[in-house]
Amino acid sequence: MNFIINENGVLEKVELGDPGIVIPNGVRNIGEGEFCERVLLLDVAIPGGVVAIGAGAFAHCDQLEKVTMPDTVRTIGNRAFYDCYSLRDIVIPESVTYIGDYAFADCNQLENLTLPRQVTHIGERAFAFCESLTGEIVLNNETHIGPEAFYGCGCIIVFP
Repeated sequence: MNFIINENGVLEKVELGDPGIVIPNGVRNIGEGEFCERVLLLDVAIPGGVVAIGAGAFAHCDQLEKVTMPDTVRTIGNRAFYDCYSLRDIVIPESVTYIGDYAFADCNQLENLTLPRQVTHIGERAFAFCESLTGEIVLNNETHIGPEAFYGCGCIIVFP
């Protein structure tokens, strides 16, 4: 497995051979589309120090079941995990304040979701068609919720 990280800490290129990856330390941003369509990718551990997951970074990773995110991540880009339909549960760390449009849309096996109370932006259709997502999602009153952010989900949005 080879990783190319530029001088700004952006992961620019990955050559995979293993279905589970551990992104190396020193990465601050996972670049746009970096792992897109890696159909054999099962498990991802994002290291501490990563602050942003780029647009479409893990989109269409059909077999992706588990993602571990550190409490340094602040931004999850548009379509970052779009159509990862094997993803079952995700804990989004308290450090995340921005979840982009369609970030987890069509993750139809997603059953468990923990959102940080500090999240200030949930984009358009961010969790749309996460059909297995049920229960209560607690958000703060200051959170911007984009159009149809939870469209097609069985969950209930609760404001304390």
